[in-house]
Amino acid sequence: MADEGDEVPVPARRSAHALVLMALEVVDRRRAPQHTRGAFPDHLVEMLRSLSRTGVPGLHLGPARIHRLHMHPAGAGAAGTGRPADREAVDYEVCATYARGPRLFALAARIRVTPTGASCTALRLV
Repeated sequence: MADEGDEVPVPARRSAHALVLMALEVVDRRRAPQHTRGAFPDHLVEMLRSLSRTGVPGLHLGPARIHRLHMHPAGAGAAGTGRPADREAVDYEVCATYARGPRLFALAARIRVTPTGASCTALRLV
């Protein structure tokens, strides 16, 4: 992981890394999609399941390895919605590159970190 500066707490960085790694493991068929429940909403679990069946670009080059990961807070309006469970929630935008063999690929995500854990709310593999 790349140095993100002081604005992103270490637990949030670790959570982002774990969520990106989990998504890549699913599309590489090293993790069952149902083992991501709770970390990803149902529509993203289904998207990852579909990608694992149909394949992603460069899959023949080998397993995905996170190359760089950058993240920053999603903005002042992104923190909590006012509901009791969301008051401490902070959203982060994540962009990462991952390697397959000699090639690099990219992904973008949005994660929500709460006192009880983190979840991915949006994901796009490019």
